[in-house]
Amino acid sequence: MVDDDELYREALTADLADRGFSVSGFADGPSFLDALNNGVEARVALLDWSLPEMSGFELFGALRERGIGLPVVFLTGHSFVERELQAFAHGAVDFIDKDRGIEVLAHRLRVIIDSQHNLNAVTAPETQRHGNLTLYPSTARA
Repeated sequence: MVDDDELYREALTADLADRGFSVSGFADGPSFLDALNNGVEARVALLDWSLPEMSGFELFGALRERGIGLPVVFLTGHSFVERELQAFAHGAVDFIDKDRGIEVLAHRLRVIIDSQHNLNAVTAPETQRHGNLTLYPSTARA
């Protein structure tokens, strides 16, 4: 999880831990990238849209440039439609307003993690195209 608000980061990390998640928190993109380079493992990247030094969206791009294909979930306190569409257009698996609360976030993270587990058990193609419809089985998105 990458969020520059220390109190929010600590509270959310504790709330997710109470629900069975193992969470590592980072204050900015460069520290998250360094941790990944040093062997920190993650199943999902939970990124705040507004971060210092590099935005969450820029961090998302940096992950992809480095070949890191983690599912990315954006967390935001300002859920502008344009940002949400931009995130999904570039492959984010979810975009959640912080006001939705911990229960919604925890549920969505479980769905993402469970879908990864199921995909690892059964190999699915990266994408399926049916006319103008493109299905992304690895992220359960269309």
